[in-house]
Amino acid sequence: MPDLAVLLAALAVLLAMARCFGWLFTRAGQPAVLGEITCGLVVGLALQTGPGLPGRVDTTLDALAQLGLILFLFGVGARLAPSMTAARITAAFVPALGATVVPVVLGTVLALWLATRHAPAGVTPFVLFAAAAMAVTAFPVLARILSERRMLDDDRGRCALTAAALTDATAWAALAVVASIHSGTRDWTLVLAVPFLLGLFVLARPWFGRTLDRLSGPTAVVTMVALACAGAATTDAIGLHAAIGAFLAGVAAGRPASRHDPAALITPAASLLVPLYFVLIGRKVDLGGLDTALMTETLAIIVVAVVAKGGGAYLGARLAGQPPRPAAVFATLMNTRGVTELVFLGIGLSLGVIDSAFYTAMVAMALVTTAMTGPLLNHLERDKVTRDA
Repeated sequence: MPDLAVLLAALAVLLAMARCFGWLFTRAGQPAVLGEITCGLVVGLALQTGPGLPGRVDTTLDALAQLGLILFLFGVGARLAPSMTAARITAAFVPALGATVVPVVLGTVLALWLATRHAPAGVTPFVLFAAAAMAVTAFPVLARILSERRMLDDDRGRCALTAAALTDATAWAALAVVASIHSGTRDWTLVLAVPFLLGLFVLARPWFGRTLDRLSGPTAVVTMVALACAGAATTDAIGLHAAIGAFLAGVAAGRPASRHDPAALITPAASLLVPLYFVLIGRKVDLGGLDTALMTETLAIIVVAVVAKGGGAYLGARLAGQPPRPAAVFATLMNTRGVTELVFLGIGLSLGVIDSAFYTAMVAMALVTTAMTGPLLNHLERDKVTRDA
């Protein structure tokens, strides 16, 4: 069978399966991404026992998945931008500090213990990456949860979104450092980042929003896709990961006020391809490597992740003056890892700073913490109703 026919058939099957699995998990009250990862596990097991896909088809599928990742992260950056105002940052700074510092500190301690088994590129990049990964909050999943629960416009929702923006910005900055250290990027190539950052600053000026207003819908969509790809290509050429450039371009494009919402423009294209990325993430989970030691490490990672993120966020919220129950809601929301964590881990694996066993353990942590969010919020809401009654 020609490679094109195999590619199109594989796309049809994978996208349909991802949508079906996502729908089933959504019906069960869980985020669709959990279903997409499960779909990837099923596909991975099927391909391991079967003939597999031709090499060129597999490479093309990976390229399409990477495009989906680039568009998705551009949209995440565009959604983050409105939360990064001075007033919101001031109000959310202390809660965000707790939700960032405590996971980083405890993540560093845990990573030093795990580095003897899971640091293929050396201890320093592994520890930096693992500590940053512990601090991640899934901004897109968080925004969706807040929207579904009508919390986007109240103080709790705004504080959680801004705190997530601050923690994720810190984590992505740390990832850029890790990518630079691991790739051995030379100082002179990093100089190329200067015109890129200046270009982003120019892009964030108000005139860009007015220019965008004059574009038709289809032209605005093409413009956003071009910006996402240009940002990704720039950082990839510099020696950093392409995803970092897409994310930064999204932040810049999301700053100016415009009748066109960059995140909304990019979402349909990203929604088509990003499930493919999460399916391929699931394929990379190596369940065959599970042994007693890895299972113990996975349990330790989950416990530290929940205690560090939830405890740090709760402590930060209480220090900022929030009452116990709103602080508990904030901690529950910040503990959501979701798609951002999975993307973060996929980049770490592709960079070679973590091995497949640590990747598998961290994916399990991301799925568990994401699955916890809905039931915990329901419990807190029921508890509030009981107390009010």
